[in-house]
Amino acid sequence: MKLLAALLPALAAAASYPSVSIDAGTVQGGRCVGGQKAIFYKSIPFAEPPVKELRFEPPKPYKREYPQGKLNATTSAPTCIQFSDDFTPTKLNSSALSSEDCLYLDIWAPSYATKNSKLPVKVWIYGGSETEGSISDPMYDGCNTAKEGSILVSINYRLGPLGLLTLGSAGIHGNQGIQDLILGLEWVQENIAAFGGDPKKVLLFGQSAGAENVYIIGSLPQAPSLINGLIAESGGGRGLVSNSTQQKVGASYAKTLKCSVNDKVCLQSKTISDLVIAYSADKFLTQGIGYFGENDLSVLSEGTHSFYPYVDGKIIDKDPRDRGVQVPAVFGSNSDEAIVFTGKWATDSQQIPTQSLYKQFLRANFGNAASLVGKQYSPSLFASAAKALIQSSDQISQLGFNTTSLAIFMAMTEVISDSTYKCPAYYGAAQATRKGIPAWTYEFSHNPTCPWLSTIVSTFDSTLWGGSHTSEIPFVFGNLDNSYLPNQTCNSTSAEWKLGGQIMDLWTAMAEKAEPSTDEVHWPKFQNQGKNYSIPGLLFKNSTVPGAIDYSACELWTRVNAMLKVDNATATGAPSQVSGTSTSSPSPIYSNAASMLSFKSNIYFVWSALLMGLAAYF
Repeated sequence: MKLLAALLPALAAAASYPSVSIDAGTVQGGRCVGGQKAIFYKSIPFAEPPVKELRFEPPKPYKREYPQGKLNATTSAPTCIQFSDDFTPTKLNSSALSSEDCLYLDIWAPSYATKNSKLPVKVWIYGGSETEGSISDPMYDGCNTAKEGSILVSINYRLGPLGLLTLGSAGIHGNQGIQDLILGLEWVQENIAAFGGDPKKVLLFGQSAGAENVYIIGSLPQAPSLINGLIAESGGGRGLVSNSTQQKVGASYAKTLKCSVNDKVCLQSKTISDLVIAYSADKFLTQGIGYFGENDLSVLSEGTHSFYPYVDGKIIDKDPRDRGVQVPAVFGSNSDEAIVFTGKWATDSQQIPTQSLYKQFLRANFGNAASLVGKQYSPSLFASAAKALIQSSDQISQLGFNTTSLAIFMAMTEVISDSTYKCPAYYGAAQATRKGIPAWTYEFSHNPTCPWLSTIVSTFDSTLWGGSHTSEIPFVFGNLDNSYLPNQTCNSTSAEWKLGGQIMDLWTAMAEKAEPSTDEVHWPKFQNQGKNYSIPGLLFKNSTVPGAIDYSACELWTRVNAMLKVDNATATGAPSQVSGTSTSSPSPIYSNAASMLSFKSNIYFVWSALLMGLAAYF
């Protein structure tokens, strides 16, 4: 009897932990500790560790039973190897470990979820310029979104050369990270019902480079068997880099590692330290579109060659810009996306924009279309707004800006925001509707009370942030208590908590019924209207309201793309010259606010490269 009494507390504690049974065994999870009625299961393997002879290979499904039939799913998964760490939410989690053995996924669910619940499922793909990011980022914690009645899944995928190295001569065919995500989605289809989810109600959503990957997967023929809808936040609508360019990137990287371009074994034998150092040392990775000058820190310019998804004819059989998405889709952008890039550039380079610098910026990025872009985005058009901002903030003047230089700064910011984010969102939605696929668009323009980016560019006036790149993420996850920010004390407003709740509900509705409207908010469908670029959509500002989104700038960018011989679904930017071969390149896409400062340029974050003179990137 005494023994039983002694065991009762332990038995009660064990009973309080959630568990789920799947083919591999029993998954034992934990409970959210912030008062949410939600549970989690972390570090669930969906693939064998991609190490040794499996490095650079497609992921191999995890088909084994768990040791002793049980998996302790209460600790965070390691991050995949990061090829930039200058500026990322992952850096906010100092306990996060990195490993080549990283193909795990996390699941959050309401505490009441059972195998019969059939709840909508939201699968998150983090950004990070394809070089950094992790499901362990505290900003992506799923407790708050799960408590609202949906399942959240977050999937790790390989990054940089480990996730995208292409070298046909060595039998390495690239797109490994994309295949990781596809395998993760297949795991969801097979197992999510046990956690309370409905495999027929799966939304795939992501931000920046994550949104690009969402767009790629959403365009594949098998997409309808994996997901029933997608949301691309600040990414998507662009084409992919060419096969030939990726082969040259791979060959240069092998040379930097002192391996033959035919020797896969040599590449697989290198240490992680070797791989990371070579990534930073490879000079070919500092060359590419709009490369104005290796030692010129003053010119904000597009980025350089790096490792990207490409059309390999097998995994990605067709460019997404040509096929379009195969499931209902939401494409969105933020009103002031590029302020994270231009703000960081101005702060780090200590350059005050001048008219001469603006012309260099346009010439470096848009070649023979520079004058056309400069006319449409003349700094004189921003003078009144610049004057008003200076009058409202002493800090802007203290940073050295006057009305003229601030107007130039604002013009540069809008050029990047429109060409890289807003118009590709328009192209993606227009392409979908032309093919009979329902689409919706949004614009997020709220300036958060507690912008997490302020911890990165703390000297830059927060009144300028607006709806910057990544600003929507805390609202999408309902993480507005800022607990993911170290030593940060800032309280979001009640209106912001309401806005976050509305956004979470809309995202859940998209998972539930492949249509994002709720009882509270009607989201009008995107409609192609010829030359009328005022398109009904949803505006996230201080509240959520239906309204027209002005895409009139996209007429110009269609012309610019044509001038540069780039399809208007492809990124804006001058044709890149690779060993004398002209190839169209995708426009920069972020990868995760963080990536913006990672400095090894990549076309997914191309504007960040310029921050370090284009010589080193994230």
